[in-house]
Amino acid sequence: MAHHSTIACFALVAGLPLTGVSGSEPPTKTSAQLEPERIRETVEALCLLLNQEYFDPAVAARTSEGLRDRLLKGRYVPFTSGESLGKAVTSDMYEMTRDKHLVLSPVVEPLPSKAAHAAIDSTPREVTARRSNFGVQNIEILPGNVGYFRLTAFNRPPEAREAIASAMATLRHADALILDLRDNGGGSSGTVALMASYFFEAPGLPLFEVAPRPPAKVARFDTESAPLQDRNEQRPVYVLVSQNTWSGGEGLAFILQERRRAEVVGQATPGAGNQGRTHRLNAWFEVTISNGRVRTAFKGGSWEGTGVTPDVAAPPSDALRVAHARAIRGLVRKLPVGAWHDALVHELATLEGQHP
Repeated sequence: MAHHSTIACFALVAGLPLTGVSGSEPPTKTSAQLEPERIRETVEALCLLLNQEYFDPAVAARTSEGLRDRLLKGRYVPFTSGESLGKAVTSDMYEMTRDKHLVLSPVVEPLPSKAAHAAIDSTPREVTARRSNFGVQNIEILPGNVGYFRLTAFNRPPEAREAIASAMATLRHADALILDLRDNGGGSSGTVALMASYFFEAPGLPLFEVAPRPPAKVARFDTESAPLQDRNEQRPVYVLVSQNTWSGGEGLAFILQERRRAEVVGQATPGAGNQGRTHRLNAWFEVTISNGRVRTAFKGGSWEGTGVTPDVAAPPSDALRVAHARAIRGLVRKLPVGAWHDALVHELATLEGQHP
């Protein structure tokens, strides 16, 4: 959730390559097993990075000590593939911290050379974000004049602002709005705050803060202070979530639910609340490390470890229909009897008739 962050955690960015495997050559595509020395070097490099980056120094020290103890006892010797070692170490870190942002992952395509690494990194991150339309995937007006907005990531505000503004302008005249975060992997804290700003009319309303590793200062995020077209605090909002909603996606749902600004529909989320950043650990592994603790401004709450519990439980595959029906039912209650009221009642019957 830091200002320099992008997608995959509340604020997950691609880290710079870090040294950690001295004297080792990058693997070839034929190298199928990890040698004991390579396992040892990887775990040692991970421990070093934890003590440098993790937001809670005491937890970092305790976790590093635990990993080294397990390494000495031969815990990781049987795990000779990158995938199996990554899962084992990730499981151990979670056992010690209950932090779902701590993940050791094998590099999908090991870098054959520094030149290849440079070539891969030569594609600007902004280009990659543009190719996903900055997370804005679907905008639609559903029957009953219910707006639908599927958002899969929170790219940085300068990149995502225009795409989000365009989407919200298209949905301007919808009587209710469904925000689909079922596949949202998280991203920039600033864009989480920007998106939340469309649902609150008060400028500068405190939303959440990120407490980094001391002595760095706490970063606070508020609703937009500058005029923001199409912000609307009265329109009913329904947020769709699932087990594929992570980090910043969970955060937006949590904040709107906590303030009773939206009804959350779907499946409980994983509970990855801390801010995280991905670092290239060595030629074989990358690691995500939490570098900030998130707290909401309203009640000081967090979804770390607990996730977001939906107001209305529904299987992910049926959540949109359920939310659409609830949106129309809510609109019907406010309408006088007439042609539009009858049209909405008919649409509601159609939706509810799909699944007895």
